[in-house]
Amino acid sequence: MRKSTIFALVCVMIGSLLSGCSSGGERTDPTVEKDQTEGKVQSEGVKNEYGWEVPAETIEINFYAGQDNPDTVKENSRLIQQFLLDKFNVKLNKTVYDVDMNEKLNLMLASGDYPEVITGLNEEQAAKWIAQGKAVEIGQYIDEYAPNIKSQLGDLYKSFQNSKEELYALPSYWGNLPIPGASAHIRYDWWQEMGAPSFETPEQFYQVLKQMQERHPVNANGERTYALSGYAPMYKVVIPTLSGMWGLKAGYQIDEDGTNTHWVNTPAGLEMTKFMNQVYRDGMLDPDSFINTFDDWKAKFSAERIMGHIGSWWVSWNAGHEVWQKTNKDWKEEQRFVQVKAKAQTAESAYLTAMNARGTYRTIITDKAKNPEMIMKWFNFSITDLGTRIIGWGVPNIEESVWTYKDGKIEWVDAMKQGVVNGTYDFTNSDKVGQGVFTLVEGVGTMKDDGKSTYWFDQNFNNEARWKKLMNDNLKDTIYDNTLGTIQIPGNDPLAVTNTQIEELLETLWAKAVTAKTEAEAEASFNELKDKLNKSGLQDIEAFRTKEYQRRMNEWK
Repeated sequence: MRKSTIFALVCVMIGSLLSGCSSGGERTDPTVEKDQTEGKVQSEGVKNEYGWEVPAETIEINFYAGQDNPDTVKENSRLIQQFLLDKFNVKLNKTVYDVDMNEKLNLMLASGDYPEVITGLNEEQAAKWIAQGKAVEIGQYIDEYAPNIKSQLGDLYKSFQNSKEELYALPSYWGNLPIPGASAHIRYDWWQEMGAPSFETPEQFYQVLKQMQERHPVNANGERTYALSGYAPMYKVVIPTLSGMWGLKAGYQIDEDGTNTHWVNTPAGLEMTKFMNQVYRDGMLDPDSFINTFDDWKAKFSAERIMGHIGSWWVSWNAGHEVWQKTNKDWKEEQRFVQVKAKAQTAESAYLTAMNARGTYRTIITDKAKNPEMIMKWFNFSITDLGTRIIGWGVPNIEESVWTYKDGKIEWVDAMKQGVVNGTYDFTNSDKVGQGVFTLVEGVGTMKDDGKSTYWFDQNFNNEARWKKLMNDNLKDTIYDNTLGTIQIPGNDPLAVTNTQIEELLETLWAKAVTAKTEAEAEASFNELKDKLNKSGLQDIEAFRTKEYQRRMNEWK
């Protein structure tokens, strides 16, 4: 759940394990036969201790997984890659580039140079590759090579099929894990020093932050502090959580009949804009909020210049105590941010964490695959609960491992578990053992075999970890299922261009409203924002979403 695993998000190396390219030529192993008709190698190997039938020839899978640092990915892949090769005779080769993923995908399509598997695609990107005939129809292989995909996905399976019941893409990071994903954040030790004044609404939350800033107007280096900050793009970083405080779901008002209304066209949209404008006019909003990169924001946060935050829960951990406990020899456990709830008076509920059982990312097997059957066979294993543990928890049974697997028995390494429970675990160790590096089709919900384990190592001890339990208790009624409402416009639909244009306008025009000098100017700028977005096609997007939402309501029952 860290940046390296979520943003990062975005680990996708598992699919590479079986991309279906076999190394070497003819097999000589007497347990292996070669199908002369199809030209495919059929294996009847012995199963290893994990239940995987080890092929006589190495299965090598090459996959592209988006934008990341190639050197970092290579280092984080080293141990898990060797483990899979030694134990499974499967070699996964993950490729990333420090280049925008969409740009790289377009270059791949233009040049025809791309690997057997691509992961980390959003639905729009996947649809583009499918429409151009570059993705293999994989439904044909499910029953024979990958029945676990259908059984693990369950009722979700049909939601990935098209109208012809064809299957071209599989999800990664799918499933619902009912834990918080976003919230309001507050500096805990400074809050306690104030007597921990209570709050319920966003306005009350802000007043506490404002009082806190008055107590800490500058940091140890004499730098100005702020109640709130943010980083670009703010419409993605802040709006989903902020609008949830006003009772919207992922930025939309969704009526019982499935009608979707964008936050800009709701009264809540104006109210939350005026709220942010008040913070700005009070001098309590970091003036660089709309231009900060994540690293810019993190530097200010780590330098103790920010009192609170609105957005993903993990960022204040990553930029707060996970930094301080390494850099401050006098660090104390209470020096951290905690995650809390805020709900507008006009809202019936606060919807802060949207759960999407279908996942956000897609994995495809491309037309470059010489043996898609073997890739599907690997998917068939890696999507199981045990396969998911290996991919999510990393290499077992070595000094750096967080878990062991011996004689079919799964156990946590107590020192690693206690590090999570006590909040002292070094997440660079997770990177070292390859947690999440090869994620291709694995789910992140509760596992079926024991009803409690999950892909995310650090989320398995929430009831024992003081600060995770506090967060979960604070936010337990803010989590909601938004599977129906997670809708992307297909890349070949003209509305996709419209949507991109609207997002570009949204960031610029909302920044203008938030940074207005008076409330009247903020409201006028908000109305300008609403008018320009609607004229640019926002209402067409609302109509598209409404139609798709209502279709899902009827067909995904």
